[in-house]
Amino acid sequence: MILIKSNAQDYSTTQVIKWLLHLEKPYLRINDTTPIDNITTDEDDISITADAITFNTKDIQSYWYRRGAWASTQRGVLGNIKQRWLYHYLKYFTKEAEKDIVELIESQLQGNALNTFLNSSNINKVKVLKSCRALDIAVPETTLTNTREGVSKFIQIHGDVITKAVNNIEPNIKGECFIDVTTKLITQDNVGQLPEKFHISIFQKLIKKQFEIRTFFLVDRFYSMAIFSQSDDQTKVDFRNYNFQKPNRVVPYNLPMNIESKLRKLLAEYTLKSASLDLIYSEEGAYIFLEINPIGQYDMVSVPCNYYLDLEIAKHL
Repeated sequence: MILIKSNAQDYSTTQVIKWLLHLEKPYLRINDTTPIDNITTDEDDISITADAITFNTKDIQSYWYRRGAWASTQRGVLGNIKQRWLYHYLKYFTKEAEKDIVELIESQLQGNALNTFLNSSNINKVKVLKSCRALDIAVPETTLTNTREGVSKFIQIHGDVITKAVNNIEPNIKGECFIDVTTKLITQDNVGQLPEKFHISIFQKLIKKQFEIRTFFLVDRFYSMAIFSQSDDQTKVDFRNYNFQKPNRVVPYNLPMNIESKLRKLLAEYTLKSASLDLIYSEEGAYIFLEINPIGQYDMVSVPCNYYLDLEIAKHL
């Protein structure tokens, strides 16, 4: 049986499951809202009951971690605690304990896993950039700072910069409100609009580009797409500032073999069998690595480039 860990809203999970049904492959989908009612161990095997369905890790031939956290096993346990400080302390304690439980479960599945919750949710962007430099993968000049003065000094050295969050953050939708964190341009003209101190963020030298590249890695193959975002002021800094009225032109793309080889080593270092990667092809003709997102959407690459990635994932599982 195939075990899929996802959330109820994920479109890509549903599309892969349609192919699993077509291929007659049995599967079990557990969402982040699926309550874990019981977990027991018997020597090396783990038995899990979720939403009235019981399965054993020894019966899982393949595991796909797509997105979302495992549901809490502590729901309702802390409901009678009135002291606010004690409630938050015990909530933190139980969440830390649950991380160990998830690690135990996934340790039984990782041999045939297409990523895990632990390796997909703990990607450190700054650490990845350090790994890139060790592998001779070009990256932008980068600094971490939480002060306007720090940003201003970085701009004086490198010119215009972009800023992004330190960690990967999934978009949040509440009713008609859509919240997302994208890359923004900071120049000497607008740096004064920043507060003197703010949450620590990544700042990088702005790389002038010919085009951007989004590539999806699956097991051992890269599925890449060139995005001609530089001709639109709205998407020039980051193609994710989508122009839905006039979308960027996109085409299938083949990365050079030496770039793919280096990226394979990078992904192996973080034990990732599936991930989306962003790069820039600069005006000088250099490939500049930006970041890895193990949980990012791949449909935007699959559909326009006719890669049929939902089918490829289903066949791998």
